[in-house]
Amino acid sequence: MRGVWIAMLCAALAGCAGGERHWSPSVAPRSEDWHSGKMLIANFDTNNDGTVTRRELEAGLRQMFWQADTNRDGCLDPAEVEAVNQRRIAQDQSTAMPLIDWKQDGCVDFDEFAAGIRSLFEQLDLNGDGQVTPDEFRHAPQ
Repeated sequence: MRGVWIAMLCAALAGCAGGERHWSPSVAPRSEDWHSGKMLIANFDTNNDGTVTRRELEAGLRQMFWQADTNRDGCLDPAEVEAVNQRRIAQDQSTAMPLIDWKQDGCVDFDEFAAGIRSLFEQLDLNGDGQVTPDEFRHAPQ
């Protein structure tokens, strides 16, 4: 029993060592850690009119997928997925949407790549008309 307590104490102390912060459910995120999903979708507004259309979204997603698919085989292999995930975490921090091979076939295809961002777009498109307007950006939940 004493060995268990010592192991738990060592683990707790190891978690306190170093200057790295770790996520905790009891601590609210700091403002610099929070990157709104709204900001992510707003980046797809290529004509800068304040509205993101489904066409703009899909074109942007295709461009992002093409950039990630470095071997141009139409499928992101584990190394390409890791590179995208690391980039997303560095850029989006607390709101990063990691790529996941949902089909478990060894590659992330375009639909798997686009799924998270498409879902976010659908949540922000409050009236379902295929575009996120400035009014929807203002009234949609964070």
